[in-house]
Amino acid sequence: MSALRSDRPGLHQAARPDLRRAPELWLVDLDAAAAALVAAERAAPSLAAGERARLRGLAGAGERRRRAGAHIALRLLLQRCLGPAARGRALLRSAGGKPRLAGGAVAFSLSHAGGLALIALVPGDRAVGVDVEARRPLAMSARRRTETVAVGVGLAGAPAGDPAEDAPVLQAWCRLEAFAKARGDGVGSVLSRLGLREAGARTRPPWQIEAAAQRLARSAGLRVSDVALPAGLFGAVAITAASPPPSLHRFPADLAGVRRLARWRATPRGSCRRRR
Repeated sequence: MSALRSDRPGLHQAARPDLRRAPELWLVDLDAAAAALVAAERAAPSLAAGERARLRGLAGAGERRRRAGAHIALRLLLQRCLGPAARGRALLRSAGGKPRLAGGAVAFSLSHAGGLALIALVPGDRAVGVDVEARRPLAMSARRRTETVAVGVGLAGAPAGDPAEDAPVLQAWCRLEAFAKARGDGVGSVLSRLGLREAGARTRPPWQIEAAAQRLARSAGLRVSDVALPAGLFGAVAITAASPPPSLHRFPADLAGVRRLARWRATPRGSCRRRR
């Protein structure tokens, strides 16, 4: 497994994407795109009333602005696939907390950290989860570090690095979080299935944990991949194993680009195509 990367030197906006042929990942620079996202939302409101209420309740202007930007970007991408009728449509949550758009034919996952949002879009009958983590010091026991890295290695079928270092643990955590989101339940549930939440459980060697995580990913029918992000950020995506690899795009940071994005329209069976 290799990390999903964009074309060099920068990420691209693909022409005429089709979610059934290529599920999409979008990177949003929440600081650079802030003004354009606010202007787009002001011109054609897309957030549901419940979303606006939750955003108003967030403490800290910076976090509120970034969180709002991430949700506006998600809404614009959903409108691009589902049309203007998606504006203001309520977000529903499963028993495990996984969000979905009421009546939507597109499944999605959203995560943000360090001024960057990662959004995944797939046809509604498929599973997807993403996670982004910012580099930071971790106060974790050696045992928990080892277990987290072993789980990440097993889920993705790829090495993560030395558990004593923070970066490999954060990358492994992204894999675990993305997998849990795609399943529609929490990280705690995944760890319980792997026998890592049992009181008084004995320490298990990493190879046993890796093998158990690999079996769990296989039984869930999910494929987990790293996403190459700017320095200081870590990301991963989990997607239905039968799906093609997702394509990676950069969300426009200027209002003209956002308006061009909004000119895309829905087509049958989960495809998103641009008007000519």
